[in-house]
Amino acid sequence: MKMNKYSGSESKYLKASDLQGKRPTVEIESCTLLEFETDEGKTEKPALKLVGKEKAVVCNATTVGELIHAFGEDSDDWVGKKITLSTKYYKSFDREGIVITAVRDSNFEDDAIPF
Repeated sequence: MKMNKYSGSESKYLKASDLQGKRPTVEIESCTLLEFETDEGKTEKPALKLVGKEKAVVCNATTVGELIHAFGEDSDDWVGKKITLSTKYYKSFDREGIVITAVRDSNFEDDAIPF
């Protein structure tokens, strides 16, 4: 019998295991800053609230970079944009983490790119 659910309170933030191997595409409802305690002191990280979802996604530098590249540096511009969530095993941390991939606007002209 798996006992993980009894080991502590349920997190209000999305974990890789919550995705259960699926790759959902979701819409960003809002972005807020969260404060965390670390060994070096306090740090802030952005968290994405997703439309129709209970848990928010805490972003790291890589995921913020992906969102900035796709949607711009102002998080207000991210609202209403779609992202795909997936997981990846990170050997350096010896655990799975969440990967955010921006769903870019498909209204572009393929023939504008010369081959």
